[in-house]
Amino acid sequence: MKKRLISMLLAGVTTIGLLAGCGSGNGNSGAASEKTETGAPEENADTPQEESEAPTETEAGEAESDGETVTVTWCLPLLNGEPEDYEMVMEDLNKKIKEKINVELKLEIITQGEFNDKMKLKSTAGEDYDLVFTSNWLNSFNENMSRDAFLPVTDLVEEYGQDILAAIPDWLLDVAKVDGELYAVPNQQITARQVGVVVLKEYADKYNLNLTSMKSVRDLESFMDEIVANEPNLFPVDMRVDAIIEEKYENLVSGFIFADKETGEIYTLAEIMDEQKKLDNEWYKKGYIRQDIATVTDNSADVKANRYVISCSSYKPGWDAEYSQRQDAEYISIPVEGAFVGAVSGIETMTAVNVNSKHPAEAIKLLNLVYSDKEIYNELLYGLEGVHYNVVSEGHVEVVPDAKYTLNGNGWRFGNQFNAWYTPGQEDGLWEATDKLNKEAKVSSLRGFTFDSANVQAELAQLSAVFEEYKNGQYPTADIDGWLAEYKDKLDKAGINTVKEEVQSQIDEWKAAQ
Repeated sequence: MKKRLISMLLAGVTTIGLLAGCGSGNGNSGAASEKTETGAPEENADTPQEESEAPTETEAGEAESDGETVTVTWCLPLLNGEPEDYEMVMEDLNKKIKEKINVELKLEIITQGEFNDKMKLKSTAGEDYDLVFTSNWLNSFNENMSRDAFLPVTDLVEEYGQDILAAIPDWLLDVAKVDGELYAVPNQQITARQVGVVVLKEYADKYNLNLTSMKSVRDLESFMDEIVANEPNLFPVDMRVDAIIEEKYENLVSGFIFADKETGEIYTLAEIMDEQKKLDNEWYKKGYIRQDIATVTDNSADVKANRYVISCSSYKPGWDAEYSQRQDAEYISIPVEGAFVGAVSGIETMTAVNVNSKHPAEAIKLLNLVYSDKEIYNELLYGLEGVHYNVVSEGHVEVVPDAKYTLNGNGWRFGNQFNAWYTPGQEDGLWEATDKLNKEAKVSSLRGFTFDSANVQAELAQLSAVFEEYKNGQYPTADIDGWLAEYKDKLDKAGINTVKEEVQSQIDEWKAAQ
């Protein structure tokens, strides 16, 4: 295809070690990056199909059926695969979908661990499934684009996706565009990123922590002094993000190349990490950080046991209620001021149309319905009333214990999560507050830029090895300045400035083409 200014093995939001993976939660979590999570890199895609076999968008748009009910196959990853009562729910759901748009849904649920391989095989074989989950961390959007696996859908969405266009801001759609052409629809969920903390309310009350927002995580220091002095069996803070760096910089490439959020100027990790690493070292010496941090590889048991008074991560509306339910203890949440939409925010959860789809018009009609119709979205999410969930009050439901169908906790994987009914632990107004945060957040001046790492794969591999070698070493070192000098020298020798030069060159080219 003519488009490939960016073959784009994206490093943007996914980061190695510093910010990696997809967040999880209770019903309203989207993809959230944290230091303590890890994600395996995507492998290179298989050989693409011949381009001549793929329909053009015009041809695809003309494939709409005349009165005949069409089945749209939607490939979706779930951690545990297909629920037991899948057929029961699909039978009822399809009666409603058929009545509304004369389409039936075949939801092909694939275990998440198998999703990458299965979708590559399907694409290579030229299968004619219709809709598919894609992102920067699973079934890579950029790999699929590099082998022409997705159909351009600009005209189809304009004709059949008006409800999608009404709900979604233009800047969010931009993340799924290549050369001005739309190739996927981002799911509507939390998109803006904002650092924040959750704090065990028992200790916030005990030591009179009274913050509704913060300028910096440093505002917590006097509170953590109290924890160190009086709570020897607790850890003051679990740092899941590099908060000092993230307050000012946007991560562009694998936690190694950043952009200033205000100016857009490009920096390497070596150029901006001093304040963060010195803070880490200072907090370790003050006892805020657990003293075995250099050797702990899994702290999940301590998290579950509520041994951390503070958890520093990505803030979102309703986080305190969600976290409290998950932890079975009451927490309060405090944001660090400054929500931000990055260059590729939103790419974490999207839905695309297979280039070999025989029914792309109907696929977009169905996606538009799931995106806009609360009844359809919520039945897909929760199953059947009285069987899989019970209504608590208007707009509030409770999942039946041991229900044999529920996609609860997976609403961010498809459609518009802002249409979801609330479950226990979620507060009224949550979705409106999330939508407001998305729309009011500062948007990156590099929005729409995506880095193609093809020319610096060797350097990125070397940098990853250096990162692993120095990971958490800033905490226990007795000579932080010497440690920083040594780390920077290793990053330099691994080629970090070469990567910076490549990023800057691509940004210059991207800006010139705007």
